[in-house]
Amino acid sequence: MAIDGVMLSCCRRELEDELKGAKVGKAYQPMKDFLTLRLRNNGQNLTMLVSIDPRQSRIHLTSLDFENPQKPPVFSMVLRKHLNGGKIINIEQPGMERMLVFNVKRGNKRYKLIAEIMGRYSNVILVDSQDQVKDALKRIPPEKDSQRVLMPNSEYQPPPPQDKVNPYRISDMSWNDIVGGNFRKYAYRAILNNVQGFGPDLAREIVYRADVDPETNYHRLKSKEKEAIGSSFFEFLARIKSEDYQPALGIDDEGETAYISAFPLHHYEEIEPQYFPDTASLFDYFYQNQIVKKDIERKRKQLEDIIKNYQEKNSKQQDKFKGKLKESREAEKYKKKGELLKANLEKVRPGQKEIEVINYYDENQPEIKIELNPDISPAENVDKYFDKYNKLKKSEEHIIKELARLRHERKYLSRVRYELSQAEDLGDLEEIENELIEEKYIQDKSQKKNSKKGKKAEPRRFFSEDGYQILVGRNNRQNDELTTKVASDKDIWVHTRKIAGSHVIIRNHRPGKEIPHSTIEEAAVLAAYYSKARQSENVPVDYTEIPNVNKPGGARPGIVYYDDHSTLYVNPDEEKVKDIATRGKPADL
Repeated sequence: MAIDGVMLSCCRRELEDELKGAKVGKAYQPMKDFLTLRLRNNGQNLTMLVSIDPRQSRIHLTSLDFENPQKPPVFSMVLRKHLNGGKIINIEQPGMERMLVFNVKRGNKRYKLIAEIMGRYSNVILVDSQDQVKDALKRIPPEKDSQRVLMPNSEYQPPPPQDKVNPYRISDMSWNDIVGGNFRKYAYRAILNNVQGFGPDLAREIVYRADVDPETNYHRLKSKEKEAIGSSFFEFLARIKSEDYQPALGIDDEGETAYISAFPLHHYEEIEPQYFPDTASLFDYFYQNQIVKKDIERKRKQLEDIIKNYQEKNSKQQDKFKGKLKESREAEKYKKKGELLKANLEKVRPGQKEIEVINYYDENQPEIKIELNPDISPAENVDKYFDKYNKLKKSEEHIIKELARLRHERKYLSRVRYELSQAEDLGDLEEIENELIEEKYIQDKSQKKNSKKGKKAEPRRFFSEDGYQILVGRNNRQNDELTTKVASDKDIWVHTRKIAGSHVIIRNHRPGKEIPHSTIEEAAVLAAYYSKARQSENVPVDYTEIPNVNKPGGARPGIVYYDDHSTLYVNPDEEKVKDIATRGKPADL
């Protein structure tokens, strides 16, 4: 979602208000295309975010927290070296270009931190007072762009200037002076092609508010229509110069961001604008509700597709082995034929293709036909039947083991798919992905090995009305950890019976006291809610003490066996779960 120079002007005003005179702290790179800068001003700690990701290039203050890699990337270390402890003198925007320049003084040295917010050409560059590049977030070597090199020690060259009018310098120009008398493109392009900072959306809005179709050829408009466009343009320009912005975004019916703008865009007639007090809250909302949600769903689908592929493969393998098992269970037939043929060897003639003998294994003793290979001896035919029998009997044992393994795998994959559906954020999905890597369902590629470790997701925590802590696992690995490492012998384990779901642990922090039945009932509701039976009623939930729960050696994550249990039947009531979730931590915990 590209932003235009007008929107960046709105950002600049807010940043200048908050950051002029601010002390620069540490720089971080939470992600490859993300930069955050810690600042302090007027007794407040602030964080500025710059993104050069083409999907979301932007710059603003943020209240969001981002996880940083343990080893800081090079560019963030360069910024720390030169800017840490410095002071922001001012923030400039050349004309209405899509770039901001932070002038920073540190001791007797001066630097410029330049944020170029230009979609896929976005970048952040640090230069010294001599315009020498110290480093860039996205380095550009000469072999990539010989006209504009951005490498350490190269001379900084700003982006090529656009042949457009600086809107701050047109106070004494007429609309006709700006556009010219022979403009032959769409009406909205009269603004887009001639004035700095006005993107396609804002240009269309200006023409729309003049009651002119933005897609009409400008040279075919009547003089009054051209004058109306000029009046609309100068009205917007007056608001920009007086910094009378109204940040807004529009979300379409499919939940996609239609626009982000310094002003509401009414030419999107079917979309109601969402207004924000500042660009910081707008961009944070956009990131959380658009980018992050899309990333979560994209990651979820990627993992679901992997699981679905293995489920289909598992189903095909089961069908294959079931067919082989059916065949192997005919082994006795070959043994009987071998025995009968052995007892009638003297009756076999050379070159004979079959023989009929009495079946002594049937009480009625009917005749049975035995097929022969005429190219081998009668004795070799006997051996062939016994070999077939032995081979099938041996394969039957292997097939039974394989079918058992495939049944366990089918249950495991079903549980993982359920956990994917319940994952709430990227951290949950990354834990599931790591589990699938450990279980060899996803290749452990080198980049995965070297990637930063995400913050370990915590289990869901609740407190019963009686004041007991209830922990609910988010995925199979966390279920394992809760049951086998976190829980103690005096705790209670809760799980839906024969239904995939989270392991639930009731912590008994009150020695010598029994956990009340009302707490167990609440834990059972949570277990039913965080299971595949969420949409069901009267769900069976088993509970038992931790010593009665065992994990077999070599079992997949989340697999346990238990005995000596009791069962409750509960409804996974969402309102009840919400009520439990609102309770605070008791004083004795």
